[in-house]
This record gives sequence, structure tokens and C-alpha cells, in this order.
Amino acid sequence: MKDSFNKICMDASLVGASVVVYNKNGIVEEVCYGKQSIEENIETSKDTIYRLASISKVIVAASVMTLQEQHKICLDDDISNYLGFKVRNPFFPNDYITIRMLMTQTSSLLDGKDNSGYDLVNGTNNPCSLQDLLVDGGKYYTLDTFDHYKPGTNFNYSNFNCGILACIVEKVTGMYFTDYVRKNVLIPLEMDASFVITDIKNQDKVASLYKVENNNIKLNRTLVDFINLKYNKFPLGDNFRGPAGGLFSSLSDLAKFARIFLNNGRPILKKETTDLMLATHWEGVGHGAYKAKGLQMIILNYKGHILKGHFGDAYGVRSFMLFNEEKNIGINYITNGGFYKLQQSGIDSVQEKVLDLFIEKYM
Repeated sequence: MKDSFNKICMDASLVGASVVVYNKNGIVEEVCYGKQSIEENIETSKDTIYRLASISKVIVAASVMTLQEQHKICLDDDISNYLGFKVRNPFFPNDYITIRMLMTQTSSLLDGKDNSGYDLVNGTNNPCSLQDLLVDGGKYYTLDTFDHYKPGTNFNYSNFNCGILACIVEKVTGMYFTDYVRKNVLIPLEMDASFVITDIKNQDKVASLYKVENNNIKLNRTLVDFINLKYNKFPLGDNFRGPAGGLFSSLSDLAKFARIFLNNGRPILKKETTDLMLATHWEGVGHGAYKAKGLQMIILNYKGHILKGHFGDAYGVRSFMLFNEEKNIGINYITNGGFYKLQQSGIDSVQEKVLDLFIEKYM
């Protein structure tokens, strides 16, 4: 796989990239390519740590499901019961929104727009409570936050939904989400990973991120940027910024997490919990490759092969964590920047080639 993967990366002029193939017992194959940092001339290695982008959402879901196992939440409860204030789509005021809807992104809650709602305050440290966004009269309340369909009946990809899940974790546990997920998911799996970059032990392994600008590769984010841009800790229940894409981890450590779905949830969840997460909870016309959803994960039919997991795209990163639990095999892939083209399938050209390589050899 190494030679073929390296050629794919070279053809796309990727700065750096990593791929890890794994089964329930451990890592089967691992290939690293290019640079963790161009400016510091650091080679990508198996220990390189990336900001994973939206793969993070599955880790958020796992933390929520630990509460479901403890009977502290119910997936079909009104989220208002946990947040402490009433949340309603003003276009459907008699219909409540559930945790399951947040996980399947059918809640009808949207990211807003660049100048309104979640998208206006995300990426900033501007004081903003969740109630400010979701309750009429709040400082950042806008109709742009709500879609024109009954909650639970349609799909619309939204990062805000994942942030609300993290707020529910905080309200239920009395702990900051970032602390709860480390204690109950990341540390038990022995991952050097966190949503807070200063928690990372091997910060010298954090990859810089690059974007294409005017047909040239430009530096976009460095370790120093990530440290300086980290979010303040707001009151419990108001830390909705970051969970949707902000987990830092190496791909080999991410494989430790992905393997819980090949090992009946062990060691952090029960079999019935991972079975529930992997089951189909929504099917229809979605966003890009999203045509079917489990709980906070994609169910992808790729050329006749069913793969489950998630994709990521942010600040130059393109990534995926995908696995087939029946054949006991999975693959994690990421690049920190380069030239790739979005395909009609919703997957980019490099991701397609990496998946084709994986399927040819392992499926």
C-alpha cells in the first residue's frame, strides 16, 4: 500500500498525509507521507497529531452515549429538559427537538449565516450563551438558526447540533465537556488526544495546516495559532464552540477509538450501545455523501461496500474515519493540505483514490 499511497499524495501535491488500516486487534498497516511542518522541516510520522475536523463528532456522540448507558439521558427526550430552557423551531412551535435528532442532524437547527447565529460567534471568544442563540429575545437569536421543516423529518448538516450535544453533557454531568470526554473516552483508550490543545502531551507532534490560495500552498494554522485561538471556558452548558471539529489526535490513536465499533463497544461502551450508533436512523437526500445516518456517523455505500464513520474538512484538513464492522476492517486518512477536487459523490478526488486502494487490498 505504501508505494501506491505515496503516489496518490505526490500526484495531489499534498503537504503531508497519514493513513492507518486497522482491525479489532490493532493496526494492520500504517503509512506516513510528506511534512508535518514545511517551515520547521518536520517529516510526518505515525505520531503526528492533527486537528481531525468533523471526525470529532463521533467522539462527542460516544460521550453522550455513556450517559444514555447510565440512564441519565434518553435519546428521544425534549432537549429543553436538559438545557433548562425551552427550545422550539418557531416555524413548528408545537414540536420538540430530541437528542436523537441532534445526532442525526435532523433537528431543523442550523448554523445560521456568517453574519448571524452560531456561525457569527463560532471561532470567537465573544460572550454568548446557548440561550442567546436559541430563545427569542436572545442577543444572537435569529430565524436563520431554524429550517422550514418539522424537526425529525429532514437532514441538514450542522455543526451547531454537535455543540448543543456537548452542552447537554455539561448540564447533565456538572463537568466541562472537554474534561468529561477525556475522563470517560480518551484516557480510558490511552489516547494522547483532547479538544484542548494544551492537554496534549506531545505538542511538538501537532501538524501545521495549509490551504490552497491562488494556486499556491499557504500556511493556515500552526501549533502557536491553535494555542492562541483556544476557546475560553464559558459557564457550564454554554461551551458549544469547538466540539464539532476540534479534537486533536494522531491517526494511530484515533484507531483505538474506531476499534470500539469492531469490538462490541469495549472498553468504553456496551455492545447494544455501539449497535445503536451503527444502526440506520435516517435515510434520504442529504449533504454530499450523506445519504444515511447512524448516531452522529455516516452510513456510506461506496461502490457496493458499506462503510461507517465520518468525514472531516476544515482549515485545509481533509480526513475520514471509516470501517466495516462485519469484515472487521477500518481505515483512517488525513492530509494537512494540498490539491484535491470535490467529486460528484461529495468525496474529494484524493479520498476516493485512498478508498479505492483500501477496498482493492482489504475488502
